[in-house]
Amino acid sequence: MKKFSVLLFVSILAILTTVQNQSQAIIITADNVQSTRVKTVSQSMPYSNYLKFYTIEDSRVQIHFNQMNEETEKNYLRNLSKEEKQDYKYTKKIQQLIDKGAWGEVLYKYPTFYPALVQYYNNCIEKNLYEEALRTMDKIRMADRNYQIFSKNTINNELGSLYMRNKQYQKALDVFKLYENSGNERIYSSMAQCYYGLGEYQNALNYLGRIRNKTYEDNELVYNIYAGKNDLVNAHKAAITLNNQRYNFENLMRIQKTSQNDTERLKYAYQARNTTMNEGDIAIVNKIIADLEQKKIDKQLSKLKVFVKAPNWEYFRNQLPENISAAELCQKQDEFFHTANEYLMRYDGQQLTNAFYSLNQDYMNYVIAKKEQYYKEKQAEAEQAMLEMQAQQQYINEQLIQQQRMQNYIRMQHIQNLGNRSYYSNPLIMYDPFW
Repeated sequence: MKKFSVLLFVSILAILTTVQNQSQAIIITADNVQSTRVKTVSQSMPYSNYLKFYTIEDSRVQIHFNQMNEETEKNYLRNLSKEEKQDYKYTKKIQQLIDKGAWGEVLYKYPTFYPALVQYYNNCIEKNLYEEALRTMDKIRMADRNYQIFSKNTINNELGSLYMRNKQYQKALDVFKLYENSGNERIYSSMAQCYYGLGEYQNALNYLGRIRNKTYEDNELVYNIYAGKNDLVNAHKAAITLNNQRYNFENLMRIQKTSQNDTERLKYAYQARNTTMNEGDIAIVNKIIADLEQKKIDKQLSKLKVFVKAPNWEYFRNQLPENISAAELCQKQDEFFHTANEYLMRYDGQQLTNAFYSLNQDYMNYVIAKKEQYYKEKQAEAEQAMLEMQAQQQYINEQLIQQQRMQNYIRMQHIQNLGNRSYYSNPLIMYDPFW
């Protein structure tokens, strides 16, 4: 599995910055946080009339609008010329759209507004829209061809990272090769990632071999390369190194997968199961454990001179209902194989046959009990659902009766009102006072 970590991205940035200016280099390691160097906006800088209202992070392609409260903004505007005030209002209007996330309107109405391009680029990065980020980066580069706002090394760093994320490994490699002789071995890691993405495993290993202090990500890449080459011996060594750095389910499963004997595989499978609460992971490792334990029992029985039918956990497992928890399955599986192995050590011949018969009977009874429990639970759920449906139907019927009663009441009121209406109120009858 190919993983391009944030740590790699940040470390490469340190390389490029170091190459650009040794006296202003920002040294970045895995143990500290990246420093931020603010770039001063000069009048000769393109878009300076807008950029002066922003903070520019010189080591990254990022700019931030200088937000001010009402009082501070009022004092700030007093010191601006008429043209500068207009620029500020224009900038603030666009920034308000950006803050709302109205990118369609911003890019349509203000396609050349440089601060918007940079912020849209970072928005694409945050949302993993790397192809769109590349297109936006091209616009950023065209808008500042002389690298007056962001240095060439900073832009190249972004490009290399983007190419890698877009799986354009050859283009990323072409960028990173520019800094191969920078003296910082972090660049070797980036180049190894690219070669791995291109399927050139040996070149990737060559560059990883030039790294004296490998990070966890470097060692993970080593494992992935050897696993991809099906070199289980070296993949096993790399898995052990990873597990020493991070003791977890994934690395323990890597060790058991590349182990050369079943005893080792079984040991690390049990250890891996103890490190996770994820039921999906537990189900996977339980199957591995069951297969290895069953294989061990079958191998021991094959050495006996008499035929003894081996107990088979999967036979019982496949009959169990779906409501058994992962914890209970682990417990019953472990009990099953522990008992079977104990019987193999204590008994022989007919005694072993009887013991295994007893074990099988116990677990068949367990399966029957669990099925009965499951069916009772399902029956109770069905009865409850039926009661709820009946209650709902009864409620609907009552509502219909109430509705019918209301309609009858309204009809009777209408009839009564017609009966009480004055004869003379009928406009169709002409009133003659001399009649």
